[in-house]
Amino acid sequence: MVLIRALLMPCSWPISLAKLWLWLWLARGSIDSWSCNEERLLYSGLSFSTQDKGSGTVLNFSHPEPFLLQYPCNEDDPWGHPSPALYLGEKIFLSTNGFRTSIPPLTIPNELEPSSALVSAAAFVKRTKLAMVINGRVYSYYFKAGEEEWILAQGIDSLVTELSNTHCCYPGQDLACKDISMKIFAYEIGHSPSKSHIFLSENGGYSFTPVKLSPELPGVLLGVYNFVSLSQTGVLIRHSDGERKGGEAYFIYTNGNLSQTSSHISMGFHLKFTRGHDIHRIQHPHLWGFTILWNNDTLLVSSNNGLLVEPVTVLEFSRNSHPFPGNGLCHVAISKTEIAALTRDHQLFYGSLDMVSTSMVQNGKRNTSQKGICNAVLMFNKVGMLTLLSLVPSNGTQAYTFWKCIFKVQSMLTELWPYLQKCPVEILRGQFHNKIYYIDMHQKLNLNVTFVPKPGTGAFPIVTVSNPHVLGFQAKITEDGYTYDGHTKYSLYIQLLQQYFSGMADPHFSGSFLSGGMATLTVDVLNKGVCCIDIHPLSALVNIGCPPTKYIKFFKNTTACSKGLFEQGTLQNSFTYTIDHDIYDPHFLATPQLDQSDLKVPYDYYKLECPLLQYYDTPWLPVLELWENNAFVEYVSADFVMFEVNGMYNYDYLLTAAEANCVSQPQNWMAMMQKQDSPNPHTAWNRMNYVSCKNHDGPKLVSPSAKYQILGQNKNKIIFSHYNGFYVFKAIVVDPLYSYCELSAIVSVCVTGALPKSNIHAWTTLTAFLIIILLAVFMGYILHKLSQKKKISQR
Repeated sequence: MVLIRALLMPCSWPISLAKLWLWLWLARGSIDSWSCNEERLLYSGLSFSTQDKGSGTVLNFSHPEPFLLQYPCNEDDPWGHPSPALYLGEKIFLSTNGFRTSIPPLTIPNELEPSSALVSAAAFVKRTKLAMVINGRVYSYYFKAGEEEWILAQGIDSLVTELSNTHCCYPGQDLACKDISMKIFAYEIGHSPSKSHIFLSENGGYSFTPVKLSPELPGVLLGVYNFVSLSQTGVLIRHSDGERKGGEAYFIYTNGNLSQTSSHISMGFHLKFTRGHDIHRIQHPHLWGFTILWNNDTLLVSSNNGLLVEPVTVLEFSRNSHPFPGNGLCHVAISKTEIAALTRDHQLFYGSLDMVSTSMVQNGKRNTSQKGICNAVLMFNKVGMLTLLSLVPSNGTQAYTFWKCIFKVQSMLTELWPYLQKCPVEILRGQFHNKIYYIDMHQKLNLNVTFVPKPGTGAFPIVTVSNPHVLGFQAKITEDGYTYDGHTKYSLYIQLLQQYFSGMADPHFSGSFLSGGMATLTVDVLNKGVCCIDIHPLSALVNIGCPPTKYIKFFKNTTACSKGLFEQGTLQNSFTYTIDHDIYDPHFLATPQLDQSDLKVPYDYYKLECPLLQYYDTPWLPVLELWENNAFVEYVSADFVMFEVNGMYNYDYLLTAAEANCVSQPQNWMAMMQKQDSPNPHTAWNRMNYVSCKNHDGPKLVSPSAKYQILGQNKNKIIFSHYNGFYVFKAIVVDPLYSYCELSAIVSVCVTGALPKSNIHAWTTLTAFLIIILLAVFMGYILHKLSQKKKISQR
């Protein structure tokens, strides 16, 4: 049965009635053989009136077969609207409603591309933004609420043909997750890696910077991909003719610097090419590590970011079936757990993504005389719902419509003979599923899974992590009672921790503990078969790094406000204070600047609050507090450094290098600032370049009397000079083993208690005092003598 739904039927049909029924008759014979559960051909007169503009240069796809690009993150839409999708064919169409209405071809303004606009690659950056390569140039295309804008990317100085990015489709507002899709590679293929032009954008395609691959890499460049859950960039290379090293292609991995050759290389695998070097790539949007590579001749799947790439297994039900993919592939699509393929023989294949081996089954064959022609694409509406999409010919109008054949996969699988293996799992449940977790330095994360297998199947769960170089785990499973049906219930306990501190791996295997990385935890059932449509793998994205809600602040036991020296209202009301010209250096090099004027500083009360009160003659030991999710965690027990943000240098440190028990020369602010081209104390000294003086491999201790400028895990303190006034200090935690966070905090300190200095010199005063005493003694002696003489003369 052919179903036609008219939403708003226009007065004049876009194609003649005779041609429509002719097309439907041809389509019916082929579609019926697919056993569609639902068929739709939708027209909308509203679309014609609002979008039938015909302005600009019409976009065309550079490849002969149509292709569909679908925004993968649909779960973040609270209303359940379909994901935006881009149909690339002889003309290009953008649909934001699942192709439910007629739409005109996509155009670009004439002033940007006046004659022709050939699209060779496209990528969704976010739900309302696309990046496209048009005539070798990269454009950003924004579309939202009927408005659109085209922007030419900056920084690309040569023609490119390909785009590559990946998505993080976990719900929530995690910034690290949202930034993943903003990293885009633009490049050309078919050349040697060292001669290929590659550009990288970190801001979603606004601007690019050129990157170079190592000149040592042989072969031909096929692609550059961001493997987020491996914390690596993967470069796909095909061996040149005559080279055979375990396969025709392989991945080489780098941790960001593409110009450095990496020791991490994947197993070789075979890629067949009957024409050119084009290859399509699909990366799983939940970062499980699944990567699908396909072209006309090959369909390959990797469950571990390309480290091991294998052909898809096709379950054969007939001795007469042809080897997959027959005369070639037309299109491949995936959902969270499914994969579907359409061949040039008009065969439809469906399968499930499995951590060990991805298998597919044939779900029907389309009887048509147009064999070898690709005129349809696939897309998943949601799990278990597959749509075959075909473009309906237009009769010269600007609006086009699409024929949709919708399959309910579960009903398709039940019609296969012999019957497929039933799903061996009843329950696979975990509260951590589809969430993002952070593991900071030395922390652990405990997770639980409830698992119920069907009796007699022998099914059991398997735990995997996508990046074992940074994330380790321990797991154990125990019986935990019975279900209402009397089936045994199991509990799986998983503990995740940083691999470097796990003690389970060689230190050389572990990734850099200073930088951390991302990994995906996945719990699935081995070989559960194609029929487990409703039993999804459990996954969580684990960021071995800085939790976004972790911060530090200064402990304030006594403030100038609590002691009545200042009122809050005074500090809030445009309060300023003055720093004498001879006690600050705007270059932060502690050098007197005699030709500068006094510095007036506005007091930022909302940032600094009431200042800490400190007496000038009492050495100050700063105390830092660690907070997370606005809750106190602990007092910071780690090395940190401080500087005065306005360049004041009239303070010192209590300990010397010798008194701090240093075995190597300690770092200091002057040396760290001089290493920078533009000295900046905010970045000069941090956890990435800090070296403890307790390290025997450090520089020789040549100046034991030098002041030790590190605070924290010692008795070092700040000593103030004879000065009354304000200081604003910034503390930076530099201990690399305390946290992945760049922890810093600022505090204002009100130093008081210094009496005004007298202008009279102490020695002058003492000398005058002694002279006065001597004069007094001498005068007493003279008066005594005169008194004696007077008495004698009176006698």
